[in-house]
Amino acid sequence: MKKIIFIKFFILLIFVKGCGYTPIFSNKNINFTIVGLELTGNNKLNKILNNKLNIYKDLNSEKKYYLKINTDVDKKISSKDSKGNAKTFELTVIINTNIQDEKGNIREKLFIKSINYNNSNNKFDLKKYENQSSEILVNKISEEIIIYLQTI
Repeated sequence: MKKIIFIKFFILLIFVKGCGYTPIFSNKNINFTIVGLELTGNNKLNKILNNKLNIYKDLNSEKKYYLKINTDVDKKISSKDSKGNAKTFELTVIINTNIQDEKGNIREKLFIKSINYNNSNNKFDLKKYENQSSEILVNKISEEIIIYLQTI
């Protein structure tokens, strides 16, 4: 049984390697560099974004961008039970980016990701889950920002 699984894995590896698969976020095919990064808004989300985008600073590239990013987190009650207590919440991460190129052209792009989750009696666990969810959403948005910068 283990032999069959190993053979299937080996064949899959050959096909993936042979089809020209390359990771999206590898530094080999990056065609831009970030010369300046200004972050405002939520400090915790800004630290995550700064860590993700610092990789693309000071690269030798023909496209140079200056980014102004504003981060915000919004938590709303999605539904209530019959007593009026919160049953589900919606957590939304909003990131507004201003991108200025070396010619002075400015582009503005809004990135929004949200997640719904159930309320919990344990408020510590609920807050921990909210923090983890907001970090995951910011990581997804940072990937979208990188892809957007590669396409302009």
